[in-house]
This record gives sequence, C-alpha cells and structure tokens, in this order.
Amino acid sequence: MVGELFRSVGREHGYENIEARFYPFKEFKSTWCRSGQRAEFRVSDYLKWADDFVLEDFARCLFGRISNRWRREIYTERFRTWLQSDEFILRNRPTYLERSRNLSLSPVGRVLNLCEMRTSLREKGLIEDSSDAFLSWTVSDNVHRVGYCSVIMRVIAVSSVLDTPSIPDYVAEYVLYHEILHLESGHGSFSAGHDREFRAREKLFPKWRDADEWLKRVASKKA
Repeated sequence: MVGELFRSVGREHGYENIEARFYPFKEFKSTWCRSGQRAEFRVSDYLKWADDFVLEDFARCLFGRISNRWRREIYTERFRTWLQSDEFILRNRPTYLERSRNLSLSPVGRVLNLCEMRTSLREKGLIEDSSDAFLSWTVSDNVHRVGYCSVIMRVIAVSSVLDTPSIPDYVAEYVLYHEILHLESGHGSFSAGHDREFRAREKLFPKWRDADEWLKRVASKKA
C-alpha cells in the first residue's frame, strides 16, 4: 500500500519509476535516492499504522523536499496531529524503546529517581505536566552525551554517569530539566534545538552555573 501511494504522488512530480517500503529505523526518519525519473524510498515503519490520508501527506512532503533539496520538511496539519496523537505513542513507543539498546528502561537508578526529579521540577514551577514522557537512565555511563530526548516518541534518557553520590543530585535534575524543555518547545519542528528562548528558560534553573561546571568536569573525567 505504501508503494502505491508513493507512486501516485510521485507521478504528480514527474517520477515514473518509484519504489517505497517500510524500514525499521530506530528514529523516525525516511531516506531516498533518485536518478532521473526513478526514486526509491525507505519509509520509517512507525508510519505503518497510519491511514492512507496521513501516508499521502507524508509522501507529498518528501517529494516536495526532494524537488528542492534546501527545503525542510513541511508537514500538513493532519500529519502533525497524527504524529502528536496518543495513538501514535501507544503503537510506536514500545518499538522505539526496544530498539534503544542503551536504555535501562527504568527511571529508578542506583541512587536517584528521575520521576521524583520531574515532580520536583514541576513543584518549582519550572516545567509543565510531562507525565506522559518516558524517563530512563542509560545503561552506559556516557560522559559527553549526558542526556537526550526523542521529541516525537516523548522519551528522555539521562546518563547513568550522573547517578552517583559523588555528584550533586541537582546536576542530573538540570540535565532532566534541559531535556524536558526540548519536549515542551520541540513540537513545532519535532526537533531538539537551542534557540534564544530555550537558553533563557534553561537559566531559570537554580544552580545552573554550578551544574554546568559539574558537567564539564564529568566530560573531562575529572568528577
């Protein structure tokens, strides 16, 4: 079905030979290659549950982009609504977590609890309700990438290197705060950027300077 939809949309853009199939990328992404009137797509299999209208919107987005390599994805309102729906999360987040091999899949660490930290951030008025976000410590003690999030899947990971009595707990809380800010600000583009507004909110965190200094020490392995 995905191939038929892509062929139908592709003909509108002058492509005659089109192949499209679902592919199990970890992240939500799709790739393509083209030559003349031929185009081949590997489409994120997180889309396999979407209805034909959503798939057609996505196909139009991709063909619109490859027609002009400098244009970013421009999603329709219908596609954005589906991507932000509870249905999308319920169907796809379990698969995303299964493919995320460096996650402990638990907010409870050796010393710290990410859910308790989220509650603390909410009680301080720093974040909105992010109870639908999945929080996890990493398995590996990452020292450079101490936190990351998937805005689309609403998953946040904090490096287990911070889950130790030798590092103040506000350091891990600061990293968690940083990633939750991405969730709160990233729905417009579904990406995790650092614009001026983001940096201003980041500095509302008490002891953000101290936390930042600790993170530099961790990265240099001096903690």
